[in-house]
Amino acid sequence: MSKLKVSAIHDPDNDNEALTIDTSGNVSFSGTVTGAMPDAIDVNASAPADSLAIDASGNLLVGTTGHMNFSGGTKEITVGTSNTGSTAGGAITFVSNNGATTLGYLGFQESESTIGTMGSRPLVLTTDNTERMRLDSSGNLLVGTTTVTSAGKLQLTSSSSYYGFVDRAQVSNNGNPAGFFNSAGTHVGGISTTNTSTNYSTSSDYRLKENVVDMTGAIDRVKALQPKRFNFIADEDDTTVDGFLAHEVSDVIPEAISGEKDATKEEEYEVTPAVLDDDGNVVTEAVMGTRTVPDYQGIDQSKLVPLLTGALQEAIAKIEALETRIEALENA
Repeated sequence: MSKLKVSAIHDPDNDNEALTIDTSGNVSFSGTVTGAMPDAIDVNASAPADSLAIDASGNLLVGTTGHMNFSGGTKEITVGTSNTGSTAGGAITFVSNNGATTLGYLGFQESESTIGTMGSRPLVLTTDNTERMRLDSSGNLLVGTTTVTSAGKLQLTSSSSYYGFVDRAQVSNNGNPAGFFNSAGTHVGGISTTNTSTNYSTSSDYRLKENVVDMTGAIDRVKALQPKRFNFIADEDDTTVDGFLAHEVSDVIPEAISGEKDATKEEEYEVTPAVLDDDGNVVTEAVMGTRTVPDYQGIDQSKLVPLLTGALQEAIAKIEALETRIEALENA
């Protein structure tokens, strides 16, 4: 049977009831809890030894008799169990509507730790009462923004004076800030650094290739390319640059182009935001819709290098042959 143990009850006015237990078993008290016992308030059940305790230092202990003394002098809420093993630990659950709705939870076990929300609620981290990072209900991690604007799971939004991503080597030698792997776990590319430069690489080992032959006809293929000068619509300064139109390159070097000409895709967007009450509970779910947007093509211009090299070598060979013929004519 549960019991209530108190070290002392102090009634300042000596007029009011200090401790009341009504006929339903509800306990209430007024005044100040004092005493030098290890547990100032201790509610015990059959197991564990202490179901709920406030010790003499003001720490709240749930399901445990000890705490870690985190940052000396700081008051703690410690949730735990006397059990051991992978499932040992504790959790705090946050609810509304008298427990009918679970909002979120903190759970820590020997095997894993979990911080989560229920329903469509995002998990938001703030500092100085300002949002810094958000994990939404679709698993998108947003840093510096609250709105998904791309298909990527990780979105970093920074001001013009800050980098969106920084990788700094801890030792003075080569580093590998990023690696890319296919579904089979094979490394297919990456970003590596030295003390002075950055290398963007894709897989190219001869052991990964077959049917290797020398390139021919490179000059004719280069002649089929149509380099252009243009500016991007989004560029407010209308800066003119050199480049290609992706669909015009796809017939010559298809591996350099991603996407299809004039392709579109369906994009989900928020028509109206969710309505929350004063406690942060969702009263009305957000209304989502879909719309058709362009699915733009892209180009990897590094894929042009082998063709340009092949064409240059063919041109050099022709030049050298002409020089030999001219030299022979001049010496005749």
